[in-house]
Amino acid sequence: MAYNIIQLKELMDQEYDLSKLFSTFSSINEDVENFLLNKSEQFETMDLARTYLIFSKYRGENILAGYYSITNKPLMMSKKNFSRLSNTLRKRLLGMGQKTERENYEIKSILLGQIGKNFNYKNSISGTDILKLSYITISQVYQLIGGRIIYLEVDNNDKLRSFYTNNGFKEIDNYRTPNEQCLFIKRISDIL
Repeated sequence: MAYNIIQLKELMDQEYDLSKLFSTFSSINEDVENFLLNKSEQFETMDLARTYLIFSKYRGENILAGYYSITNKPLMMSKKNFSRLSNTLRKRLLGMGQKTERENYEIKSILLGQIGKNFNYKNSISGTDILKLSYITISQVYQLIGGRIIYLEVDNNDKLRSFYTNNGFKEIDNYRTPNEQCLFIKRISDIL
């Protein structure tokens, strides 16, 4: 199936009626829906993240099938959290990043902040397809600014954890974000 990706900022610049478009979007995850409806425009305006809307054809009409948001944000781990990791993982991560002046650990990264599927048209796109489309954008960003990994923070939900693991992400065991979410990483080189 062919998809058309449009950056949210383009529609904002054209003063497109986003509230009408977004009213067609429904997610089974409240945070995913809330981000698109209530935060995505502000994040664009403040240059905190870029949101990409994925359109598909459904009964001859263009529909909003899903979206993803990315930002250039280093993965920061406190010294305490870094010390909890296995020796093998610490060695691997040490090769990708650096210690900061405060003894924290930093890896130049791209945060895949949100991916969302429109469940009003749930058969129009799969979560895996949304990830693959995000990789195209992430590859372009990587060519411009570099980075070592893609990371994302996921609710501690077996279905979500399984989805990301099946799509090549590695969960950082024994690590929870300040929001009590699971942390997943993937080397950017794996998507190039």
